[in-house]
Amino acid sequence: MFESRHVSRHFEKRCKQSQRQALKKLRRADAKQLRALKKAAKIAANRRRASVVKRLPKLSLAIHAASHLILAARASTGTGADHPHFVPLLGRARTRMSLSVALADAGYDSEANHRSARKVMGVRSLIPATSGRTGADGPTGHYRRLMRRRLKAGADKMRFGQRWQVETVNSMIKRNMGSACRSRTPRGRKRDMLLRAITHNLMIVANL
Repeated sequence: MFESRHVSRHFEKRCKQSQRQALKKLRRADAKQLRALKKAAKIAANRRRASVVKRLPKLSLAIHAASHLILAARASTGTGADHPHFVPLLGRARTRMSLSVALADAGYDSEANHRSARKVMGVRSLIPATSGRTGADGPTGHYRRLMRRRLKAGADKMRFGQRWQVETVNSMIKRNMGSACRSRTPRGRKRDMLLRAITHNLMIVANL
């Protein structure tokens, strides 16, 4: 996730100070009134948080773990589910280089994603089966049950450790180019994030 705008950290700090001061005043009120005010404040805070999250820019990436090059990028707005992005990202990545194994976090867990990767694209997928439906005997679906066994120990568990390379790429982008999008529109923010992905690749190539 990226920030939808630049935020003054000093302003945020002063807001928190004001909230603490207001809370001290509330503590002087009677207990019943205090509980009601706290409940109302919590509801209002949750509504504000939900409104902010819906507007947050989101960048989903497929990266080459060894080089940190971005093979495919998909920009969107809001949190939402990750698993619909898996097949489009993997499909685009395959057009840029030959792939044998794809690692993804639990947000991309889905039996359909495994079938698409393995049966259609010929890429072995490793995704923890911790999301979605589970039966009495564990995850439902052939490949999801296979993941539960293969990722407990052994070579696949060690290989899956390379998935964290994508977090390194996220960190590189935000440290080198900032985490706040400059555009004010959703379309502009998507273009902003994709431009950062291209710039990231150019910076890596320039340093080879």
